Amino acid sequence: MPTKKKYRHNPPRDGEAGFTLIEMIIVILLTSILGTMIFQIFTKSLNLQIAMQKRKERSDDAILVLEKISREVRMADSINNAGSNKLIFIRADTGKAVKFIRNATTSKLRRQSAADVASLPSDTSTSGNLVAENVSVFTCSSENGSGSINRVVIDIQFSDGSNWGTKIYPRNYGL
Repeated sequence: MPTKKKYRHNPPRDGEAGFTLIEMIIVILLTSILGTMIFQIFTKSLNLQIAMQKRKERSDDAILVLEKISREVRMADSINNAGSNKLIFIRADTGKAVKFIRNATTSKLRRQSAADVASLPSDTSTSGNLVAENVSVFTCSSENGSGSINRVVIDIQFSDGSNWGTKIYPRNYGL
């Protein structure tokens, strides 16, 4: 039984046997260029995501530090010493002296507590609870707020250049 002409296999004619070497090289070249561009876009977006994640972690740390200091200063009965690199006050609820101090050599902010101000560790001490690392500037000042209520202003700068600050109105301060 003869096969129909349309189902027969026609042998390739001259020059129609498949892809040429030049066509294959061009396809490989275009694919590698496209792959390189996609890889660069992916790498940049991944680096940006990592940088944003680090920035968020630093801001979370700064907010946590300021909140911890604010919570304690709100309970202050009196501020004994506020200035560059340290803040010393007496808590009204416990009667204990509390010191937040920045060590200039290690750039660490620590919290120290004692029964009274005289028994607090020295300024160069590395004892105490670590509050924050990489703190390049820690300043505290006391100023008049609205009316006759005094407030404490705290500014913190981290080694990455980010600045953070807060104004605290102690509950028992100046009463």
